[in-house]
Amino acid sequence: MLKHLPKRTIVRITYLINCIIKLSHFPKSWKTAVVVPIYKAGKDAQSPDSYRPISLLSALSKLAESIILNRLEAETEDKLIPFQFGFRKGLSTTEQLLRMTEHIREGFSNYFDTAAVFIDIAKAFDRVWIDGLIYKMHKLKVPRQMILLIQSYLKNREFVVRVGNELSTPRTTEAGVVQGSRLGPHCFNIFINDICQMPDTQICLFADDTAIMCTGPVKRVNVEKLNSHLAELEKWLIKWKIKINKDKCQAMYFTKARKLPPPQKKLFRRAIPWCSEVNYLGITLDKQLTFKKHISNIKAKLKTSRAILMPLIGKNSKLSLGNRLLLYKSMLRPLISYASPVWGAAAKVHMQTLERLQNLTVRLIARQPWYIRNSNIRKDLCLPTIQEHFQKIAEKAFRKVDASDNTAIQNIPAQQRKMKALEAMRFPHNPPTGLFSFLLRPQPCQRTDALVAL
Repeated sequence: MLKHLPKRTIVRITYLINCIIKLSHFPKSWKTAVVVPIYKAGKDAQSPDSYRPISLLSALSKLAESIILNRLEAETEDKLIPFQFGFRKGLSTTEQLLRMTEHIREGFSNYFDTAAVFIDIAKAFDRVWIDGLIYKMHKLKVPRQMILLIQSYLKNREFVVRVGNELSTPRTTEAGVVQGSRLGPHCFNIFINDICQMPDTQICLFADDTAIMCTGPVKRVNVEKLNSHLAELEKWLIKWKIKINKDKCQAMYFTKARKLPPPQKKLFRRAIPWCSEVNYLGITLDKQLTFKKHISNIKAKLKTSRAILMPLIGKNSKLSLGNRLLLYKSMLRPLISYASPVWGAAAKVHMQTLERLQNLTVRLIARQPWYIRNSNIRKDLCLPTIQEHFQKIAEKAFRKVDASDNTAIQNIPAQQRKMKALEAMRFPHNPPTGLFSFLLRPQPCQRTDALVAL
């Protein structure tokens, strides 16, 4: 919208932002946020914790933040640890999940187990120690002028709470990066950039979602190494004033065996019991990586969302077939395909469940009777099967992984298995199995005339 302003106004805004960068001073009038509390369904309406604060900032402030962020990233991007995938160009949750699951699968192939702890940081963005962040910027050798500008941006900020049309009196923010801002996530990445690392464990980060893993053949040794890392992590958390939700921390022992090791993991003197499943970055992981529970969750989400959209895609909808199909592709199918390169090689029986869900939904959208084959409906709509759709997503994802210069991605064991899968394409008498097996089943799409009446 700002680009449609008169040229004279754009020139003045440009001059103002240049002065902000030159003088290392952020305007006070842009440092007030309007917080709108959003109620969390199913929570106690009388408790403040039952509301999610949404911070609204000035549009001009966000424009200035975007320009400052470009300069800050140029100074710090190559200095951030490669294990942090959150809010970084070319990295997403899929790559981090792929990295984690492939290390676990690699352990399974060598008859190793993997112990993992998932850490929940309490109000991570709201409790960043600003002076500690400025110190860490100095350690990263960020230019002094940029540090002074970030300090001016973060300190002496205010917020007001809006309920209906009423505003509260202003309150000062003592800590934390700015929610809803462009600069906030990158500043948080800098703040936790020196998180403790150990030679015998691996760490996975996506913003504040933290997981620590240890892989080896002996259960007791795996737990001991994990405990050593947690002990060092405690010291680091205390030093930088970071609080942990102890009750929400979870542990998972990935193994093919039925018996689990004793729960000896502790964080801040509280034991963390082993869980049968854990949710990390939107994926439900079980101890054998079957993804059975995750696919069950997808089924439940899809049915709920489909019921909500029924007035638009059902038999009484007045939308055209093309628009009904567009709703499915843009709102329902993404629920199925999220992070599919990670779990797309699940058991055939689980994948058939997803195929049936798509067939039922597409038949509803196309308004076809029971005797029309599902394959004919899909072909007339030029809609691929779930397996074909996953294959397309996976090919794109693995090309992205191959082109990445991130060292954590380059060390994903899946790359070696991918080369074996590609080799198997040249020698079909030895078909591949595992994560990349579904990439090698291309099925051509042929159009029929089952939907000519539409």
